[in-house]
Amino acid sequence: MDSTVLLHALVELRSQGLLQAGSDHADADDGAMRRRQLAAHHVHHGLSPNADEWAAHCARVCAEWEVAFTASRVDVDRKSASGLEAAARAARYAALDAQACDRILLAHHARDQAETVLLQLLRGGGPHGLAAMPAHADVDSRYLRPLLTVSHQEIRDYAARNQLEWIDDESNDDARFARNRLRHRVWAGLTAAFPSAERAMARAAGLQADAAFLLDELARVDLAQCRDGDALRWSALQALPRRRRANLVRYWVRCHGLTMPPERRLDDWLRQLDCGRDTQRMVLSLGPHQPSLRRYRDLLCIAPEALVWDACSWTGGPPTEIHLGASGSVRFEPSDDADAVRAPQRGEVWTLRPRQAGDRIALSPRSGHVSLKNVMQHAAVPPWLREVWPMLTCDNEVVAVAGIATAFAYRVRATPDAVTAPDGAPQVRGVQLQWKPAWL
Repeated sequence: MDSTVLLHALVELRSQGLLQAGSDHADADDGAMRRRQLAAHHVHHGLSPNADEWAAHCARVCAEWEVAFTASRVDVDRKSASGLEAAARAARYAALDAQACDRILLAHHARDQAETVLLQLLRGGGPHGLAAMPAHADVDSRYLRPLLTVSHQEIRDYAARNQLEWIDDESNDDARFARNRLRHRVWAGLTAAFPSAERAMARAAGLQADAAFLLDELARVDLAQCRDGDALRWSALQALPRRRRANLVRYWVRCHGLTMPPERRLDDWLRQLDCGRDTQRMVLSLGPHQPSLRRYRDLLCIAPEALVWDACSWTGGPPTEIHLGASGSVRFEPSDDADAVRAPQRGEVWTLRPRQAGDRIALSPRSGHVSLKNVMQHAAVPPWLREVWPMLTCDNEVVAVAGIATAFAYRVRATPDAVTAPDGAPQVRGVQLQWKPAWL
């Protein structure tokens, strides 16, 4: 019903000529305007035996209202550790993210917002959870929720007044899902006792969104003082009051697209780090198949699961980028820096691979080959990353440790005459390896 009402309202606006906006590329002389093209997209989850019928219904409605219609079918992980609802939501938004459009309008309304607030409250959520769904996430987001302040009853009245037809998903009656239990067993009694509950909780969500915004602003101030590359400096973090410290860690983890554990677990872990000696063994898990938080020396780091990736070999010039699966990717950036890796020579076989036991590298003509373990310790590489850190070799000789060191014999070195390209411009003679882990 909600989506049908939203689409019908948009069709009405279109018929009144109101779905238009100034073109980003309009000619200033003629003041050209372009009409926004209205389209509908249906995500087929494949979870109901009636799912094909739903897609056909959507196609019929859009044909009747002269709205462009597309649909996509997704595979939902029914065994996801996060639950079926979360897995379906992730698949749905992935399908919507893939749409080529300016804006995506969703039909969430005030009761949806109130239910989300209640569910977050019952889960012990903080301001970010209680802020529920934003009407407009941020300036870069394509997602809008224009009905978020409209009550469920107003939507039902609009549907009746315009004689709209829709299909109800039978899973909305399934009491296994928390939102359905709240809707069918709690909501009627709550609104009977407190008739304004729906609007009041939607209004409370807005206040919590303001509080969450201010907490994030404070976290950004603290992050500027504590950040050290992709990690946080523990000594700077310790200087913050306890609540600001936890707020910063939560913000930092969220910025990496990860989910924080309950507040009590985070507070207990931070206290243990304060007084513990063997801090390398103190790990805060962020959930199944997720990275964890660890401390190494004066750094608080996001540590991945144990990851493996396959070696890649080539001859001639290096590729622009090599993907390492869950370990991220390595880019080969042109460079003339003194420690850049020189250009390959004829017949050489180059390989990008993980570190192996016994690996050594010659950093200078005097020092000879030194252990990569010592090189990585000196560079403060945490132990859990050393086994997956990308190494570049040439004919089985270690040439470079990505972002850390380059063997002396393979570095770009100054020459008496500048090297030039055919067009006369200076020619870049080497590359730098830049590893971007997938979890950062």
